[in-house]
Amino acid sequence: MGYRLRRAGWAAGVFIVAGSIFLSLATLPAPAVFWGLTWGVINGLAVLTGLDGSGLRRQVFLLGLNVVLVGGWQFYSTGPAAATVPFFLLLPVLVPLYRGQRRIALAGLGAGTLLAFYFLVRDNAADLSRWALLVGWAAVGAFILYLWWGLVARARQVVLLQAEAEDARREYQKACDRLAIMELAAITDDLTRIYNYRYFERTLDNLLVPGQKPRSLAVLMLDIDRFKEINDAFGHLTGNRVLVELAAILKEQTRDQDIVTRFGGEEFAVILPDTDYHGALQVAERIRQAIAGHVFQGEGKAIHLTVSTGVAVWPEDGVDKNEIIDRADSALYQAKTTGRNSVCAYRLLKVGRAVHG
Repeated sequence: MGYRLRRAGWAAGVFIVAGSIFLSLATLPAPAVFWGLTWGVINGLAVLTGLDGSGLRRQVFLLGLNVVLVGGWQFYSTGPAAATVPFFLLLPVLVPLYRGQRRIALAGLGAGTLLAFYFLVRDNAADLSRWALLVGWAAVGAFILYLWWGLVARARQVVLLQAEAEDARREYQKACDRLAIMELAAITDDLTRIYNYRYFERTLDNLLVPGQKPRSLAVLMLDIDRFKEINDAFGHLTGNRVLVELAAILKEQTRDQDIVTRFGGEEFAVILPDTDYHGALQVAERIRQAIAGHVFQGEGKAIHLTVSTGVAVWPEDGVDKNEIIDRADSALYQAKTTGRNSVCAYRLLKVGRAVHG
């Protein structure tokens, strides 16, 4: 590919030199010769320095400069052929230039060249100046075609790269979306659509990282009272619906930053960041009352539930994750053995007191 580009550059340089010589030999007025030689010098330097292939903007600038030079060339030339040739050479190139229609441009260049040849040889085929003019303008057209071809190739390459980049971006986004779905599924309970035990433990580990620990942190452990009786009386499908409704109540009664999880079976756990005993007991009591006052539906019959809750607070009741979970579970066990439908704080176990609803 690089060899072809270098060969095309040398060919363009030959066209420039030949065009300048032939146009200088043609019996044109002095200003026209000046414009023609200026065109040859500028484009020759562009090819030698590689300016013509150094970027799309520079190529467009060079082509625009060529339009100006050829326009001046045309303005100072005399005779119908001299005025007609550049018009037919440039028009089909400039129109489809930014649309990438190479066939249209080639057809226009071919038609313009043939028409110019007809005008030049129609009156006097032996006139060498007309032949020189024809060859010179053919060189102009060939170099402009060379510039145009490079612009179209570069534009098509940019479009292809943009399309490939867009495809890669879409594939990356799809992969990210699939990964996010997989990660969410890994930490979400299939039935209740709240977080599962795995996410509960991960969150506690992250919150209790040394140097990033909150001022306080509370853990609520909740268990549905006599849930087996509900399954036996109404079936497991009704029991599953009860679990889903109860999870929704827990979400309604907690903050966005609180972590509500299904710990396993009919047991749930809630992490309350930046919450002390006073706030944790308020939340636990609010949840207990909301569940006790809610009417669950099962096989056309109203179902009333209660929950028992154990509360433990870091760092008062434990220094690490395992201690906090164990102390909250101990408080839950105390709440269930002292009458159920109650909230028990771990710090009250020492004196044997519990808060009953």
